[in-house]
Amino acid sequence: MKLGEMTWPELKALDKSNIVPVYPIASFEQHGPHLPFLTDTLETQEIVERLERRLPQDVVILPTQWLGYSYHHTRLGCITATSDTHINLMAETVGCLIEAGFPKVMIVNGHGGNEADMAVTLQKLKEKYADSRVYGVSYWKVAQDRLEKIREAGPHGWGHAGEMETSMMMVIRPDLVKAERRGLDGSHPESEYGEQVAQFRRMDEITEQGVYGDPTFGTQEKGDHMLDAAADALVEVVGDIQGGRL
Repeated sequence: MKLGEMTWPELKALDKSNIVPVYPIASFEQHGPHLPFLTDTLETQEIVERLERRLPQDVVILPTQWLGYSYHHTRLGCITATSDTHINLMAETVGCLIEAGFPKVMIVNGHGGNEADMAVTLQKLKEKYADSRVYGVSYWKVAQDRLEKIREAGPHGWGHAGEMETSMMMVIRPDLVKAERRGLDGSHPESEYGEQVAQFRRMDEITEQGVYGDPTFGTQEKGDHMLDAAADALVEVVGDIQGGRL
């Protein structure tokens, strides 16, 4: 079910006890010289629509929120909210769903820069709606095992605007994928503690072209498999939510 295509009596008539609203969030930011600003939004929307086609009676999906947290892309190009604005936007949107009678809500995240704000949003919602259950899911994390079997560009090849996103966009909007795709971009910490020490760096500090991966590995066939992998993983997450396993 798509909430935006329903009427209020249809919404009111739903048995909300076991239906999971899906609130997709993404971003509006540069994706290198070969992909459009709406890449995250288009990908996330496609994934939740594939989820809805698999579970049409179990989920009700919202349109993807295109405004996210992308300060780290500002010098290369983006439209971003501040963290406070972004957190409030997510919390108030989910709050409307809770007040409409849905006890469980799933946020599906399609942009890495949203994760910190999403974590704070979950805290704020629990403080206000103590009996609610709100879940935050970054699709590439829950689908990691499935995606590992598809990707071919190595450990550093599928990041921002790299193998995965290029492949997905070749399925969703091939007309927006530029033919010229440069190779591996993005620097990684040399320290053995690079994965354990937190930093916040801008994309222009760690890339040359605004790409953190290798888009030359992108193919339409892989993109379709990756989109299905993400949707299939979310089907399992919804089942665990409904079954009380999360």
